[in-house]
Amino acid sequence: MAKEDRKQRERSARIDLILSAAARVFARSGYHQASMDLIAEEAELGKSTLYYYYKSKDELLLAILSSGLLNFFNSLEQDFKRRSNPLEQIRSVIRQSVVFFEENPDYFKLYLYLNAHPAFQERIYQSLHPLLTTKLKLIRGAFEEARAEGNLKEIPLPMMLRAFGALVMGMGIFPVGKRKSGELEEKAKWLEEIFFNGIAAPNRNSSQ
Repeated sequence: MAKEDRKQRERSARIDLILSAAARVFARSGYHQASMDLIAEEAELGKSTLYYYYKSKDELLLAILSSGLLNFFNSLEQDFKRRSNPLEQIRSVIRQSVVFFEENPDYFKLYLYLNAHPAFQERIYQSLHPLLTTKLKLIRGAFEEARAEGNLKEIPLPMMLRAFGALVMGMGIFPVGKRKSGELEEKAKWLEEIFFNGIAAPNRNSSQ
């Protein structure tokens, strides 16, 4: 049993190594310029070993995106369990997203690349759609509960969710450099402020 556990740990570590190397190569060279040879070299593995785990670049990219989604939503689910207030859960999405994109800049580069190639996007998203749909129910549920409690405006929920998603994902576009202490918290704070309160200053003459 211990031997099987060790083999499983070794396999998981090898997969993590390959996915990390592939993400770096895709982000650096672009999907179409990347090759399995470059990925094997980046991972310091033989090409035959790489092909043992993944048969193509498409399969690798799908694995990277799926792994990123699962890691993000696993963290989010754990955080949701500590927060019964749906508004706090929505704020948690912002905080978790900011941290994820800051710590995984290569992942976000792949996301942008995917959105810039419609045919490619359709092919990959078709495979990701079931997983993404299932996981997004968690966020939608927080919005529905906050709406039921009277804490959100009567804006159509699909529009509100799209705006929220665009705002959060847009944070990943900002350049990633050396982080200062407290910078992530500061970004999350301002995202929360913009989403919940907008950017317009109160109109001092509105009551006149």
